[in-house]
Amino acid sequence: MYEMKIRVRYSEVDPNGKVRLHQILEYFQDCGTFQSEEIGLGMQVDKENHRAWYLLAWDVKIKRHPAMSEYITVTTQAYKMRGFYGYRRYSIIDERGETIVSGESIWILMDTDKMLPMKISKELADKYVEKNADTTIRVKRKIEADGEWEEKDSVEITKIYLDSNNHVNNTVYALWAEEVIPEGRFAKETRIDYRKSAIYGDTIKVYTQEQEEVFRVKFLNQHGELSALVEIDFA
Repeated sequence: MYEMKIRVRYSEVDPNGKVRLHQILEYFQDCGTFQSEEIGLGMQVDKENHRAWYLLAWDVKIKRHPAMSEYITVTTQAYKMRGFYGYRRYSIIDERGETIVSGESIWILMDTDKMLPMKISKELADKYVEKNADTTIRVKRKIEADGEWEEKDSVEITKIYLDSNNHVNNTVYALWAEEVIPEGRFAKETRIDYRKSAIYGDTIKVYTQEQEEVFRVKFLNQHGELSALVEIDFA
């Protein structure tokens, strides 16, 4: 289990002093990235080996949002690697030792020259996966995209949204989803299904759908291709 201890900053909270959903995902992303750096498998090493990890799915459960100035511990554990796929879990723990946010994720290792999935070597898996870890997979990749959708907005992809893989960072879709969540509603669980990476110059159209306590956001590029789906269960 890798840990990252931080204090919640003013720049990370909403007008109510609570950490936003996309910021929670950024905490998780940073924690996993720092672990990779510490075990000698960071960004530069991956670049030299022409590979990169792409995120396929999130399932994040929020008991409560961290608050401004609060001290928290963010954890991550790589618990299974099989074929092209890697599985990680995350948590945010408060000062009382209570888990206030938990997350599960699926990743795929990509050959960045061929832009095809790359089989994970035993050497790579042995460096990441902890022995005696709970290997139960608790995240599903696919979210339902059928039904009637209401068009809400469109976003022009500029350089500010891009990450080291030169596509829209996974946390940005949560940021866009936050913009269209109905006022006064709070997410207790958020699932994200990533399909086709959005790149510089794309135009992303945002659609929403609400059925009882489930709220969905769909992101399509200018060709009508599905970039990502977000599904939120409200508290």
